[in-house]
Amino acid sequence: MELPYRFPNEADVIRQEADAFRRLSPTERLRVILDLIASGMTLLEHSPQREAGRRLRDAQEAEWQRLQKELFARHAR
Repeated sequence: MELPYRFPNEADVIRQEADAFRRLSPTERLRVILDLIASGMTLLEHSPQREAGRRLRDAQEAEWQRLQKELFARHAR
């Protein structure tokens, strides 16, 4: 039985989207990436788990700063 709906091959869709992204200018690529980041941040802000996410980001930032201080203390002479 033939269904009236046709779904595109997922690999073909991904390839087409990648080709379209590659055709963009560097400025347009950056805009697309920044829009994606902004969308993700909006989702995080409205998430029921936003407080846990904020704590995780704060902990990761603190660890990054600790590692940077350790690195500079060891090698900045």
